[in-house]
Amino acid sequence: MKVPSTLPYRKDIQGLRAIAIILVVLGHARIPAFSGGFVGVDVFFVLSGYLITGMLIHEYRNTQRIQIGRFISRRLKRLFPALLVMLVLVFAFMNLFLSGHEVKELGASFRYAISWMSNLFFAFSTIDYFAELRTRDLFLHTWSLGVEEQYYLIWPLLLLLILTGAGRFKKESQWSKSLLFALGFLFLSSLFLSLSWMTVHPLWSFYLMPSRMWQFALGSAVFVWLADYPNAAQPQNRSESFDKSIGTIGILLIMGSGVLLHSELAYPGWRALLPSLGAAMVIAAGTGGRFRILTHPLLVWIGNHSYSWYLWHWPVLMIGFSLGLKGDWVEIIILVALSLILATASYRWVELPFWKGRLSDAPPKITIASSLLVMLLVILVADYDFRIISQREKLQDNVAAMAKAARGDLPKIYAFGCDEWYASARVKPCLIGEISAQKTIVLLGDSVGLQWFSMFPEIYRSPEWRIVVLTKSSCAMVDEDYFYSRIGKNYDVCAQWRNATLDFIPTLQPDIIIVGSAATYNFTELQWVEGSTRIFDQLSQAADQVIVVPGTPYLSFDGPSCLERKNSKASTFFASRMSCAETFPSSQVKDVTNYLRRAASHFQNVRLLDLYDIVCPDSQCRARDAEGIIVFRDNQHLTDTFVRRQSPRIAERLKMMGAEPFQSMSSGAASLVEHN
Repeated sequence: MKVPSTLPYRKDIQGLRAIAIILVVLGHARIPAFSGGFVGVDVFFVLSGYLITGMLIHEYRNTQRIQIGRFISRRLKRLFPALLVMLVLVFAFMNLFLSGHEVKELGASFRYAISWMSNLFFAFSTIDYFAELRTRDLFLHTWSLGVEEQYYLIWPLLLLLILTGAGRFKKESQWSKSLLFALGFLFLSSLFLSLSWMTVHPLWSFYLMPSRMWQFALGSAVFVWLADYPNAAQPQNRSESFDKSIGTIGILLIMGSGVLLHSELAYPGWRALLPSLGAAMVIAAGTGGRFRILTHPLLVWIGNHSYSWYLWHWPVLMIGFSLGLKGDWVEIIILVALSLILATASYRWVELPFWKGRLSDAPPKITIASSLLVMLLVILVADYDFRIISQREKLQDNVAAMAKAARGDLPKIYAFGCDEWYASARVKPCLIGEISAQKTIVLLGDSVGLQWFSMFPEIYRSPEWRIVVLTKSSCAMVDEDYFYSRIGKNYDVCAQWRNATLDFIPTLQPDIIIVGSAATYNFTELQWVEGSTRIFDQLSQAADQVIVVPGTPYLSFDGPSCLERKNSKASTFFASRMSCAETFPSSQVKDVTNYLRRAASHFQNVRLLDLYDIVCPDSQCRARDAEGIIVFRDNQHLTDTFVRRQSPRIAERLKMMGAEPFQSMSSGAASLVEHN
């Protein structure tokens, strides 16, 4: 008997694929109404569990065995060619049109993506706070493909063991119960692991296959329950209204998750149950062909192209954003349309020939061996390319040299170890000046607030003044808890550090406190005003004057990289986007400044030092100013050279505020030690 390699074609499943990929694309395109679009990946995981398990069980029921080599070969033919083409073309584009630094940062995961291990790369990579470009890795989306492929490697063996053990039962009901019991155990143990990792290693919970296997097990259980279990689950024993009801609930769970969830929430955890259960319900509802809402030809067409669209949408969007497309509706539509065009071409000329066309008949051994060989060759070529880039950087021109210098143009406090980021809540002050100085100024804030550090030693000079630096990156000077996506959990370390720091500052008896943080934190207006007010209340009691520096404007692109691209002949194609300047339209910075002004108005000794116009004169934010100084060292932090050049102007503003260094103020004589 011929072994069926696929399950019966279901249009509704293609429609469900369409819903999943649309959510993913809209979410990654930064459409506000679909901030939770990442749940589409959860839907794909459940679908994979259903389809792959069904395929394997069909084979086992017909032959009493599972041919692992044949299964892996089919997966390679189905998935690898399209992945390979996307990776190679995107990597080639990067080398032609992006700077060498961008190639290394945005393509860091390339060698892992080609071998379906990028999820391991993202789960275990050391996080560098100032490596902001890494968060826009062009192959970040391949993490989910890595999870699926790793599942495909172990699931056939594990299922074969389960089926062999269950085969001793003669009755069909007992056979199915045994398989469902095993899947239930797998579901619960994997879900428990996911929930456990959420508290200690949230990135593991998100990226690693063992903590995602419960979603595949859920899809597998749906297949067993519907196809093999002779009870009311059978379509002929269910009413059409029942199918429509559970299908509708499932769609609502998926769409509701896509709309209501967002990147500021811990995920996956229990929240991932919502779209996963929704997907299971939709699959179950459509078994008998009764839940036909997903069988519309357009949805089926999108579902057929969903894999290729998933491959292409992310790099197209990220490259567009890197080249300065700001994300307005017209540009978003163009980028999404371009990704769909590429997906259509990929499906027609790459996917289908290897999946169902004349290239699909290659023997398993040849398919597996050739795939491994291609992976190795591509990895070797990529390694060679990275070495060439490194050598080229040693022979860089003036602009490239300036860009490289700008990236490392940080305040010296980071060399002193003042900032332990998320590693510790320990208060670790850094002293600039003499410990016996008569007057003290405290600088308090995150990396955006403390980017202004270098001008203060020039204004408040030793030996009369000492400067105490208290900083923690990405830690808002707002008394509110929040989720930090870079570490995948609530930033509790920030709250602990902030509270301890506020208790420590009065012991310094400061004359002036300078406090500031970025304007990009996702607080509500009420949280900004009330959370800042609580901070200002404590600071105003600890010092004669409190100067608040609102978060400064930022770029939609990486400043130094844009200057490198502008200087590249290959980038003349994008000349219209190579001005490396933009009119800063964001109301967020201005709104947050107003929120801080409202909070400061409650205290007589709290004033705002708004430096918006210095960073972006006439609302024009430039990677390099009129004097040729590079302004930004990435997309939001200022270079230390630029900051030092602004010292005279800012000193005048401080003088107008009554905070000039020669003004008579009360002094303190507290000794400065590391505060634990």
